[in-house]
Amino acid sequence: MDFKSIEKKIKTKEKLSKEEVEFFLDTICENAINIINHPTLENTCDAFQGLIGDYLQSLGLKIYPCITNKVISENVIGHSFLVVSFKEYGQDDYIVDPSFLQFLCLNDNYKDLYIHGLRVKSFSPFYYANNINKKLLLEFLKKNYMVLNENSAYLYGNAFMQTKVSIKEGTNIPYFDGIYFIDRFHLGSEKLRDYGYPKLSEAFSTEKIKK
Repeated sequence: MDFKSIEKKIKTKEKLSKEEVEFFLDTICENAINIINHPTLENTCDAFQGLIGDYLQSLGLKIYPCITNKVISENVIGHSFLVVSFKEYGQDDYIVDPSFLQFLCLNDNYKDLYIHGLRVKSFSPFYYANNINKKLLLEFLKKNYMVLNENSAYLYGNAFMQTKVSIKEGTNIPYFDGIYFIDRFHLGSEKLRDYGYPKLSEAFSTEKIKK
């Protein structure tokens, strides 16, 4: 499968197969990870959102840059991610988030902590996602993206919802259904940030692209 031919199809609004979309996303995520080049990916979510989002927008793709504190709930772990739509091309929307892997790498740094009966620190989103749907989580961690549907939105949204702080000890945080989070994710309109990394379009020259 040829990346450049898929890129051309996107620019000219031609239909894509699921295999083409996922090869395209595989290539983008791999190159973005190589560009940012961080051992644990800690605090890289804004950089990934800006780097990948800028490239997707340059091709004319519809994106929804999200931050958890706005599209999921206040007082949860702050984290930036992207939803990208391939609906124009006959395919699905996708959650794209290579930096979610940091919550696996740093999972031992998180704990459920209460001071004077008030929660000030929670387990990581990985911890909660692993309890919700371990199989889907492992697929997501391996690929760095997943189709946005009721199951994936339920996993992703509730994994962060459960990190909510400033609540009284013993409070049960509700689990919202996937449709609720799908609607919320489509409200994402954060400003993309540029941290000075090389552009993905530069990596996707014939000489530099990694497949």
